[in-house]
Amino acid sequence: MKKITTILAMTLLLAACGDKQTEDAAPQPLKSTTETQSKSATSKNVVQEESVVLYNHFSETDDHVSKGESVPYVYKRDGSLTQFLLKNLEYNQYVKAYSVSKNEKVVMLNFKASVMKTSLFQGSTGATQTREAIGKTFFANMPKLKTLKFRLNGKQEEWDHMNFTDYSRKDFKLN
Repeated sequence: MKKITTILAMTLLLAACGDKQTEDAAPQPLKSTTETQSKSATSKNVVQEESVVLYNHFSETDDHVSKGESVPYVYKRDGSLTQFLLKNLEYNQYVKAYSVSKNEKVVMLNFKASVMKTSLFQGSTGATQTREAIGKTFFANMPKLKTLKFRLNGKQEEWDHMNFTDYSRKDFKLN
């Protein structure tokens, strides 16, 4: 009986030691890993806010525009950058449709014919200022953009003071 009691005592002692070793051997998360995971989880929830620059400072003395206000932009809140820029320049009401190429190198703005009844494209000053405000704003805020296409009812057209054609970055001096 002494043997059985001794064996049972040893078994309990070994079992208790085994449990203690298992607890001690349990992997503890490293502090840096926990911090990294926390930062990753946090950064997923953080909204990426950018600032876009509008070229909406119209000169009184000539037909050029210069850098105006800076506006906060968040894709999740504000949607398409193209639509956001048009809205903030207050030209969205004159655009029938727009498209952006998959690689973001080409943007096409299709203006409504009724825009020609407004002062936006009337006279050389109005046409130049409107074209520059849109062109400079788009090229300044879309680094991949190579070509900005202006269309009137889906067609390239030339009017007295305004050409609804293709423009490139070099057509606009960003200041």
